[in-house]
Amino acid sequence: MPVYRANAIVLRRTNLGETDRILTLYTREHGRLSAIAKGSRRPASRLAGATELFNFGRYLLATGKSLDVVTQSETRESFPNIRADLNRIAYAIYIVELVNETIEDREPNPDLFDTILSCMYLLEGGVDPEVVTRAFELQLMAASGYRPRLESCARCGTPTSTQKVNFSPSIGGVVCGQCGPLPEDTMTIHHETLDTMKALLNAEAAQIRDSRPSERTLDEMANVMRWYIRYRLERELKSSEFIQALKAGR
Repeated sequence: MPVYRANAIVLRRTNLGETDRILTLYTREHGRLSAIAKGSRRPASRLAGATELFNFGRYLLATGKSLDVVTQSETRESFPNIRADLNRIAYAIYIVELVNETIEDREPNPDLFDTILSCMYLLEGGVDPEVVTRAFELQLMAASGYRPRLESCARCGTPTSTQKVNFSPSIGGVVCGQCGPLPEDTMTIHHETLDTMKALLNAEAAQIRDSRPSERTLDEMANVMRWYIRYRLERELKSSEFIQALKAGR
């Protein structure tokens, strides 16, 4: 069987039989793909660590008929600080689930891979997971062809300048009240929230790390992106519901 190497992040894993696992990997070179890690559930397996969720490593894979086969792996980062904190685990799981539900198989996007990995390192380094996740959501939507219109009205192009602005998930961005009735799903946000969304949409890792939005801004962004993504996916992600439950518990 032909073999190839790939830098990959584990998006999902499923037990198969008594000793194997099927992995969903997002690779920098080949996009999303599925592969079987034979024997990885055995206690002494060298592949055990490589099958952990959001593990980042260098994988050697053999091309198979229906599933590729993981033959070797070298873990480069297992993100122990994320795994030690329930809150960070929840956000990391949400990020990889969102990726898995948004992208198609075998469509490589090196920039998106770098963005995912960068966000994982930010979570590992103790950066506020709310800020990291909001930045990731915005950048993932843009990379997937669903960049929200934030600079001006998505219907008429009028620049946003008022203290409070309207955002409609179904329209795909901010909307003004001058070009027709507001959609039923319109929500009002402060201009500070809109400015923060604009900044995070194009932010590099250092800018995300140094961002300090107010609690009100974070809450408004979370609400906007929750409904924006839900409209595109046509359903709520399980990990998103779990994060909401964690917030309610706190």
